[in-house]
Amino acid sequence: MNDKPTGKITTAACKQALADKWPEIFGADLAKLAKDWKRVSKRGSAARGETVERLFFHGTLPLQALVKENQGVLSEVIIRGFAPFDGGDGEEEDEDGEGTGLAAAKAVMVERAYRNETFEFFGKYPCFRPQDFFFEVCSEEEADRDGHTWYVLSPVSGFSGRPASYDEQLDHMVGRYLPEGDGEVMEATFCTELSVAEIKEELKKRGFRPSEADRE
Repeated sequence: MNDKPTGKITTAACKQALADKWPEIFGADLAKLAKDWKRVSKRGSAARGETVERLFFHGTLPLQALVKENQGVLSEVIIRGFAPFDGGDGEEEDEDGEGTGLAAAKAVMVERAYRNETFEFFGKYPCFRPQDFFFEVCSEEEADRDGHTWYVLSPVSGFSGRPASYDEQLDHMVGRYLPEGDGEVMEATFCTELSVAEIKEELKKRGFRPSEADRE
């Protein structure tokens, strides 16, 4: 990442930053698709000293990306999957008019997210991070009643930081980050051999976000 101002940040510069980020997720795979991005929204104004956030959708894959600019420097580049829970509603501000209509672009991405090959794609590549999910662990009483400890994972919707309501399978997106032996016993609900206190600490250590109930 550049640490010196480079003048006006262009869409082309953002696409290059995304191409540079690509190998961290995909290695040498799909290299020809590393720059196939379309900017769909922009928020913030560099002229007003604000952080500028540009949202990109991939041209053919179920991927979205956020590129942040601070003081004329690209400060953060995130590539993550686009799943059904990322659809949402509404348009976002696009100050320079280069982006496409977000609602229409999201409709295309949501259709793509429901394809069978997307399920396989998310299982093969680490398109999501632990911090893309909130966790809520059962109580001690619930663990005693059920004979095991369990927890629910709730995905973050896009880059909003807000949990999405989602009750479908998640293990193909997140299983690689869970403690060994933990499994999805029903949609978005996982069973573990650890105690309530142990799994809370373990999930925090691995980067998952505690829900309001599990914050201490």
